[in-house]
Amino acid sequence: MESTTKPASSSLTILATLGLIAALYLLKPILVTIALSILLTCLLSPATHLLRKLLPVGPVGAAVILFLLMAVAGLYGASLTAESLVRAAATFPADVERLASKVSDLINDAGKDHPYLANILPEPGTIDILGYTNRELLVNSLNYRLSDLTTWVGYGVIVLFLVLFLLAEGDTLVPRLVHLISVESAESKAVERTLKNLTRKIRAYLLARTVLNIGLGVATAVALMLLGIDFAVALGVFAAVTNYIPYLGNVAAGVLSVLITLGQRGSIADGLIVASVFLVIVTVEGYLVMPYVMGRSLDLNGTTVLIACLFWGFLWGLMGLILAIPITVSLKLVFQHVPSLRHWADLMSLAESSHEPAVAESPSPEPPAARRWMLARRSNSN
Repeated sequence: MESTTKPASSSLTILATLGLIAALYLLKPILVTIALSILLTCLLSPATHLLRKLLPVGPVGAAVILFLLMAVAGLYGASLTAESLVRAAATFPADVERLASKVSDLINDAGKDHPYLANILPEPGTIDILGYTNRELLVNSLNYRLSDLTTWVGYGVIVLFLVLFLLAEGDTLVPRLVHLISVESAESKAVERTLKNLTRKIRAYLLARTVLNIGLGVATAVALMLLGIDFAVALGVFAAVTNYIPYLGNVAAGVLSVLITLGQRGSIADGLIVASVFLVIVTVEGYLVMPYVMGRSLDLNGTTVLIACLFWGFLWGLMGLILAIPITVSLKLVFQHVPSLRHWADLMSLAESSHEPAVAESPSPEPPAARRWMLARRSNSN
């Protein structure tokens, strides 16, 4: 009987997992909005408490003030992004053609100076064709991004409205959520303490990660301004946003900065300087500042990070890559607070498990045979 129950249970588990993955994929527009709104609410809730202390307003008033501030900041950022896209559409095509011509000339000179490289190096005309083709693709891509900006602004407004309601009604939603999870009063108090602890840790992670990303973006923008590179502010914002994506985000920001430098200056030396400066900034942020600010309590091992990026990136695209680590960290914290799931948190962690299994107490050793005989004789005599 047990042999037939186990395969059936395993099949149901596999089907439930596949159904969950399919639901996550099909409900992407709704779930991404909800996930992003919850993370922003968790990050911005201290700001509402601060506004309530500084101003004579309630939860709704503080949420409305914060909503207006974020809306103004978002519209300003959207206007800067639109301006950068318009400028890029006007200057990038010429920069791409200039860079392709420069590379073609370098290949032509190398082929003349070293004839034995003629069979290895590509034809200079091929580089010109690639430059022209990439120019057309770049113009079309920039025009598409500019027209798609309105959609992103509308999506951001929806997220801000949802954050507004979550911040305004958070004091009443949390007790209802606790009551939904547990029925007994003692269990409700335990669930409420666990939920508050999870929220506090997730907020600390998000705040530290956001501050580090802003610092990285500011450092990148200032460095590129000092080097005289165009679109320094836009590249700084791009570096800050993509830094939420492990590994790939830094590579994308660095490559884009180098390509813009090569297109603008046409000098490989300038491109190497920008690459070196960006590498120094990323190294300082990743190996010195981040471990000091965030510590090791929320660390994830490299395997977990890569699997999380592949999974959420496949399901939700670019937004999935950005939300992959916050979601994974949140899941790890949940696993840490559930005893039956704590081994999954240990599997995801970078450090060794701190939850050692309890060692069963060994029974007291049986007395030797001679001592047993003496005890039995003494009892008989009594």
